[in-house]
Amino acid sequence: GHWRRSPSAVAHSSGARRGAMADQSEKADALVAQAKKKLASWFASFSGNKYEDAAELLTKAANLYKASKKWDEAGATFEEVARCHTTLKSAHEAATAYTDAASCYKKTNAQQAVLLYKEAVAIQIDLGRFSTAAKLQKEIGELMETEGDLQAAMEAYQTAADYYAGEESHSSANQCLLKVAGHATTAKDYKKAIEIYEQVAMQSVESTLLKWSVKGYLLSAGLCHLANGELPAIQKAIDKYEQLDVTFGTTREGGLLRSLAVAFEQMDVDDFTDKVREYDEISRLDPQKTTLLLEAKNKIKESQEDIT
Repeated sequence: GHWRRSPSAVAHSSGARRGAMADQSEKADALVAQAKKKLASWFASFSGNKYEDAAELLTKAANLYKASKKWDEAGATFEEVARCHTTLKSAHEAATAYTDAASCYKKTNAQQAVLLYKEAVAIQIDLGRFSTAAKLQKEIGELMETEGDLQAAMEAYQTAADYYAGEESHSSANQCLLKVAGHATTAKDYKKAIEIYEQVAMQSVESTLLKWSVKGYLLSAGLCHLANGELPAIQKAIDKYEQLDVTFGTTREGGLLRSLAVAFEQMDVDDFTDKVREYDEISRLDPQKTTLLLEAKNKIKESQEDIT
């Protein structure tokens, strides 16, 4: 047991860590004060570039705040760095500083983080760096998901997908589009979800690498049709999917969709439930598909009640 540190040693080390953080934070304060003095100095305007010097001091300060986990101070200081670089017309450095600021604010102030990511996106677009802009849009999407703002998340992922598609990065674009489809499904905007699943499936059919995932997208689209409860549309969709992917009819996904459509048409809840259970025993259905199936099952029950 002599390897175990005594309680006082443990307390001392965490105290020391807190002490070190406080030191770093104080150092950062001093650097910020120095930078402000430099920027305010009339004389400094003549000797070299005060904005470059200030940006350097502020970057050091921001990183010290970051090390002390003072996220708001770090974010605000990186923002100041970005402003210095904007004055210097150093677009790339400004975008980097805005991105750093956003990733600090992400921990404390989501709205501010989004604003600064958008500043960085605008600069990256000006520089023609669409893949980097897309990555930042994805960050916004993830942040909005954690905030529970699905509408804003969908918009961010859609924009990211557009930027990726413009750069011919189709698999990255598709990943973002599938996020949009997932959130559209949650919001019961089935029409939008169907459009996206079909679009991604059409694109993936062309690719040897992505071909295997097509049946999953078509199943999701088909289940959205069922949840929407429009029978003629379901039959038409299944025919369309079997033309789009000639193997679809022979897959378990294709088989499930056909048999569910039949049960749906006959308003047979028990048959519908059995088919789902048989499928699920071999291939687990994810929570999203399960929710769609429950929605479809309720549609059958509703139509039964309408008749009786």
